[in-house]
Amino acid sequence: MRRLLALALLALAIPAYAQPIAFPERFDPIGTPVQSLKTREGRTVHYTDTGEPGWQAMLFIGGVGTSARAPELVAFLDTMRRRLKVRILAVERNGLGDTSFDPTWTFADYTSEVQQVLAHLGIGKFALVAISGGGAYAGHIAAAMPGRITSWHMLAAIASVPAANPVCTADPAALEAMLAKQVGAPREFWAMPPDGVAAHVPGFADRAADEGAHAYFIAGQHGDARAVAREYRRFCDAPAPVAAFPAPSFFTYGEADKLVPPAQGEYWAGKVAGKVTFRRYPGEGHDVQYRHWDQLLLDVSGHGGSTLVCKRGRAQLVPGVLDPARLPKGTTLGLCAWTAKEPSHAGQ
Repeated sequence: MRRLLALALLALAIPAYAQPIAFPERFDPIGTPVQSLKTREGRTVHYTDTGEPGWQAMLFIGGVGTSARAPELVAFLDTMRRRLKVRILAVERNGLGDTSFDPTWTFADYTSEVQQVLAHLGIGKFALVAISGGGAYAGHIAAAMPGRITSWHMLAAIASVPAANPVCTADPAALEAMLAKQVGAPREFWAMPPDGVAAHVPGFADRAADEGAHAYFIAGQHGDARAVAREYRRFCDAPAPVAAFPAPSFFTYGEADKLVPPAQGEYWAGKVAGKVTFRRYPGEGHDVQYRHWDQLLLDVSGHGGSTLVCKRGRAQLVPGVLDPARLPKGTTLGLCAWTAKEPSHAGQ
């Protein structure tokens, strides 16, 4: 009996594990790495590529003053991206991030750099996606290689600004001085509405500020405003000569967007000969580009004929393009996470 009692006490003293620890075989990614390529013109262009071979390639052009790491701003839906097998590529623009500033650089230079990066990666066909200020660049890509684009997606994306706009009439040095304070303080440049996307996606505001710091400081620019000022002035040029664009196109705009109103999307839609799906969201502002990134991923991956909704706590695809102003009772657009009372901080 004494021996049995001793064995029982020993068993109680040894911790019991339900199952062995499953140790990882590789490191978790902490962001898509920035890569570089020497162009035939002698410039060094920087780009990011999520890199999955055989997936639907997507050229992503971020907004004003964004670097090659801008796709990290939509990484809150990376699980969905991977499930839909979408590969994201971004080519950095003049004077931003790791890319040095060249005052003679043009839209044509950007188009050439994109073509060379695509050739380097062996990418033939791709979806074209632009948000905000990236729209002006996307127009030139659409005009230069329409036959290679599987679908065209513009989210709150600009076409041009009137010649009378103060950005166009201001002295270049004065414009740089005006932007210097914002460029020197990325949190100010990336200020987001408190009731918008930042309120639903944990860490979004911080990640946006990080993007600003990367774009304006990472290569030692010390908040140099020349690149951003030149981007704004570039919008004063004539829009890209897009004509009878053949591929299916999707345009997403917020009707309450004062920065880039739906009229800019109507301009682009008028250049498309193929099918156009124009989504206008009542009451939504300039962060419409992030709020409906879930629908964008579906559009890119071939599900553009359906609408993603949340109904009774479950996300589902509904056939057709629904009018946001006429949704059935109890139905909201996009993933159910957008309507959750408290944002989830757990990993997906």
